[in-house]
Amino acid sequence: MAALRSVLVLSLLSGAWPSLLPLEVERLKASVGGYAVMNCHLDFPFGNEIPYHLQWDKDGETIFSWYSGENEPRVADRWGGRLRRTNGPNLGRGSVNVSAVRETDAGLYRCLVTFPNRTPPARNNGTFYRLDVDGGNLIVTPPMNSTVLEGDRAELECAPKSLEWPVQWYRDGVPLETIPELAGRTELGLNGSLIIRNAVSTDLGEYDCRVSGPDGQIQSSSAFLDVQYKAKVVYSPKERYLPFGKSASLDCHFSANPPLTNLRWEKDGFLFDPYNVPGVFYSRNGSLLFNRVDESHEGLYSCTPYNALGSAGPSAAVRVRVQRPPALVARPQPLYVARLGAAVTMPCSPALMVQATLPTVRWTKKDGTDLPDGRYSLDGGNLTISSVSEEDRGIYVCTVSNEADVVNVETELLIENVPPRAPYNLSATPSYDSIHLTWVPGHNGVDVEYNVWYRERAESEWRTMKILSRGVTDATLIGLRPATEYELRVLSQDYIGDGLFSKPIFVRTLDQSTPVDVEDEVTSYTAAVTESAPGIEEVVGSDGVVATAEDSELPVTIRLLEEGALVRWSRTRADRGRCTLRWYAADEPTHRLLLTAATQLDYILVNVVEEGASYWATVQCPASTGGASLHVPAYGRLRGVAAGSAAAALLLAALATALLLARRRNARREKRAR
Repeated sequence: MAALRSVLVLSLLSGAWPSLLPLEVERLKASVGGYAVMNCHLDFPFGNEIPYHLQWDKDGETIFSWYSGENEPRVADRWGGRLRRTNGPNLGRGSVNVSAVRETDAGLYRCLVTFPNRTPPARNNGTFYRLDVDGGNLIVTPPMNSTVLEGDRAELECAPKSLEWPVQWYRDGVPLETIPELAGRTELGLNGSLIIRNAVSTDLGEYDCRVSGPDGQIQSSSAFLDVQYKAKVVYSPKERYLPFGKSASLDCHFSANPPLTNLRWEKDGFLFDPYNVPGVFYSRNGSLLFNRVDESHEGLYSCTPYNALGSAGPSAAVRVRVQRPPALVARPQPLYVARLGAAVTMPCSPALMVQATLPTVRWTKKDGTDLPDGRYSLDGGNLTISSVSEEDRGIYVCTVSNEADVVNVETELLIENVPPRAPYNLSATPSYDSIHLTWVPGHNGVDVEYNVWYRERAESEWRTMKILSRGVTDATLIGLRPATEYELRVLSQDYIGDGLFSKPIFVRTLDQSTPVDVEDEVTSYTAAVTESAPGIEEVVGSDGVVATAEDSELPVTIRLLEEGALVRWSRTRADRGRCTLRWYAADEPTHRLLLTAATQLDYILVNVVEEGASYWATVQCPASTGGASLHVPAYGRLRGVAAGSAAAALLLAALATALLLARRRNARREKRAR
């Protein structure tokens, strides 16, 4: 280090390094193909920025020079594209970045700042760096990003340490010899560089150079090739139909690198300026936007794109024709109801326009299924389905189209007196005295209700459980006998009537001596659950109890109605999904589960309510849980008290009347005696 400082001092004294005081040398290390950032802070007189000159030297040779106020700096040829100014945290305004580092970049660098219009011209600015390049690599000169014009020759350097080491090139990870459009225009230079003859716009991309050493070691380095060209049209249709009376656009399909700077339109050989045509505008990408198409917009259009390099020429002429959108003289009704085995016809007849071909009519089902094979026919756009079956139920779409526009009309076909299909895939999870049952609906009708039928296998009497909420596909049967086998079926219903029963499932409840895992007990929604109610304050009203837990995530309220108890809750928009209600008897030492129900709505009506009883409701939604309590007044007692009060009131009134009459009789007797 002392010897190096001596060399620096001698260089400064001899004038090889014109400037100020010698500075400490900071050492940097980089690998071939990597980068190195050299920091350089600027110190202006009195802190005020004045015109300055920034210069970077390497081993006494100027490689970078920039005067404040100039657009581009002057960079030595060997450093072109690799040496540029940079900024960032803790970096001075004179800092530079050296990319695609080569072995020959190793050496002594210095930053020098001078002020041409000030005496003395220099201050205590500048920094010395010693750059060491890792020499244990296979690549001496890595490739660097390059920009060429279309049609020119492109070359990417990649010099190995030894000319005997093989060099292979890839583009986007694919060997060049396997790319047909590049294999015939590329060659490998003597120093491993890639040469592309007559570059085209599709050559743009990242190229990877890989050098293999004698010991099997492989080193790679990549660079990006940018091919620039004049703006050009890549596609132009011969004809374009615009819908009369509607909005439309006319696009210019172009490609440009550098980006587009201008786009010019012509109509019938004359310049077409949308700013002078009412109802026509330019879009951001240069397309023509027609606010309301009419016959005056017909004609021959062409576009010419421009960028910084110019234009490759105008597009071919596009014949724009104005055509009225398709219209219907007969359209289907919103709903059709057909009987099984009957035929139904749904009209969809397009109108024939003057000097225009008949629009195309196509029928499809909205759910993507095919029309009934062999049982449908089309006549002038009208769809007829014969021998209607249950599978024909659904929404049908009539699509009428011409060159200008597309019109879609929907209609729904229902099958009369077809009950819902039977549920299937029944599965059950038993507990000691309950069974949790789930099933798959026969179809996706939202108006389907379900009844669960169950009985002991040894008994003939069936019991039923009605699911309160539509669309729910699970239920919990409670109050069952332990160690007893049950038969379960599910019946579906809709507004037409009862459907078919599901196939039976036989489930045996658990013996009380059988241990049950905690996880199994939770997932089976068993009735043998005891819950405490901490933090619940019960508020009794005249029409029932409305109470909410203070620490509840989900606000829950209960209102007593004539039909039962209405449980409601308020959740956020993000908390969507199915909520589960558990209804407990709360007037016992332990809470006994009476009912489990699930719904997509924010309320459930519970009809398991008795006078004088107390209940507890727990509502669990996907992202929140809450609860509330209900106490049902003893209406019988109240009626007895009310009746007794009324009788007492009548008795008092009778006594008061008798006393009044007695006083009047005594008063009359006294008058007669006088």
